[in-house]
Amino acid sequence: MYDTHNYCRRSLRSQGKLTYAFYDFDGSTMFPPSMSLDECRLPSCVSYDTFYDQRPGDTLQGELDFNPFAFDVGMLGVMFCKEFQHMTHVVPMWAPLFDRMTTRDVGRRFKASEALQFFEEQVIPLTPKSILSLTPDANRAYKAYDYYDRWKYLDSDFVEKWAAYREPPVPRHIRFLREICLYPWVFRI
Repeated sequence: MYDTHNYCRRSLRSQGKLTYAFYDFDGSTMFPPSMSLDECRLPSCVSYDTFYDQRPGDTLQGELDFNPFAFDVGMLGVMFCKEFQHMTHVVPMWAPLFDRMTTRDVGRRFKASEALQFFEEQVIPLTPKSILSLTPDANRAYKAYDYYDRWKYLDSDFVEKWAAYREPPVPRHIRFLREICLYPWVFRI
């Protein structure tokens, strides 16, 4: 659950240094208030209204519908991966965070509040402040989030400890389905 008593956030708000914003981009969907976030579903074609390189693989294998809230967390995870996954050797806790935000097993994916809690409780305390304020390297080579091994250069004890968070490589049959589903005629068969 979101911590409303967070000292750092409260301090920044009282100093007028923290601003919240809500962006809609005319893509919001209203669900009944009685519906749980896990029950919310949208047709998969709605997910195609995003940038391809920011989309998690939730609807790339021919799924008919998807959970938009889990999809949003996945998109945020993909965006984080695009900017920071090459630095997991410097901030090892990013590997379990990014993998759990983008996992193909949507039921195991972090909810937004869980990702924030993990970041505040695991990443921030274990990472020097000077590292968290680094600017991403614009000249790095980018590899798709689901094909990049964020764990490759990490200590074996760390990898063993956080193994439950590690996303396995994309299986061959999933890669095959993704390739087939790139063609619009597949959905008309």
